[in-house]
Amino acid sequence: MDPLDRIKRNKAFIFLYWCARVGMGITFIISGIRKLPGVEFTTLPIDNPVGAYFNAMYETGFYWNAIGYLQIIIGVLLFFNRFVVISSILMMPVVINIFLISIALHMQGTPIITSAMVLGNTFLITWHFKNYRSLFLRPLQ
Repeated sequence: MDPLDRIKRNKAFIFLYWCARVGMGITFIISGIRKLPGVEFTTLPIDNPVGAYFNAMYETGFYWNAIGYLQIIIGVLLFFNRFVVISSILMMPVVINIFLISIALHMQGTPIITSAMVLGNTFLITWHFKNYRSLFLRPLQ
């Protein structure tokens, strides 16, 4: 039996899987809603580096809204078994970007939360590794 299959039968890991999936889905939906037209992400002043960054992103208009719509779509897709593999793959670049921004802007406490998001997303991708294993293995001749 494959070690991943043994892990997937462990009740603690099953619980962790569902916590990661539901938690990431809800987080992405809520964060995406905060990026919809007319909704500012933060109320920090622009003299604060974090406030300046989010204000600049907000001022881009369509780009900021597109990120929000993408986050909502990915978050919703996580709740459907058929799309959980593709949504966890699509989520990874967004989560890594959020993590890097939190480090670059020296956000207090946020790198801890965003690193947990990266780990949770990595866990989801690893859980479904069999679905895309052929992408990493040498093709049969």
